[in-house]
Amino acid sequence: MLAESALGAGGPRLLLVEDDGVLRDAIAPPIRRHGYQLTAVPSGLEAVRELEGALFDLMLLDIEMPLIDGWEVLQRLGGRRMPAVMMISARGDEKDKVRALDMGADDYLAKPFGTSELLSRIRAVLRRASPQFAPANIVERCGVRVDFGQRMVWRNGVEVKLSPTEYLLLVALARNAGCVCDHRALLREVWGPEYIDEWTYLRTFAKRLRAKLETDRAFPEVIVSIPGRGYRFGPAEHTEVRAAS
Repeated sequence: MLAESALGAGGPRLLLVEDDGVLRDAIAPPIRRHGYQLTAVPSGLEAVRELEGALFDLMLLDIEMPLIDGWEVLQRLGGRRMPAVMMISARGDEKDKVRALDMGADDYLAKPFGTSELLSRIRAVLRRASPQFAPANIVERCGVRVDFGQRMVWRNGVEVKLSPTEYLLLVALARNAGCVCDHRALLREVWGPEYIDEWTYLRTFAKRLRAKLETDRAFPEVIVSIPGRGYRFGPAEHTEVRAAS
């Protein structure tokens, strides 16, 4: 089956992967009306083909599909250039959300959902994928160097590739190096006010950063968890808890 071609010019490019034709037909029109270029496909196999031939800013990816499900699509794209990913699924279990985030997804939206919620989540993910930063300075702790101006990160002199959300979280912490950043302040700054109770997101992305930045993840020195308070970038320098901004 051919993909439904994106309509219009300009605007972020979205790929919708959903085998439920009724749902696909219901959410595609409002997405397009809000200025997004949308390509919609009914299977994971066609999603992989689309991603091999075109660049997208965001993929809305269903989990339960025949032949190639959403998990396999993520797995096949591991290590390659891929768009931001929002998983959409009827499975609302916490373990599925954690698995999706662990595999590289940026957001997880459980069915059923309303159009307003979907569009709000799309805006939030795209905002994180294309952040604007004014400061052009450098922070370095424990061998990890964050260059805000170049939007680059190094560990012991070797460049580290981070997803947009991983980078946003690291920047929020590095701007307050040595200080504890409150859990909710981090969620508000990195994900947005609508995510203020999504503690799973913060824990999962902190774990993802540790996997890339720590010398010994069992004894983290770069992304330090302060139980009941928040997270800190590097050794303690102050005692107060700071907002992330």
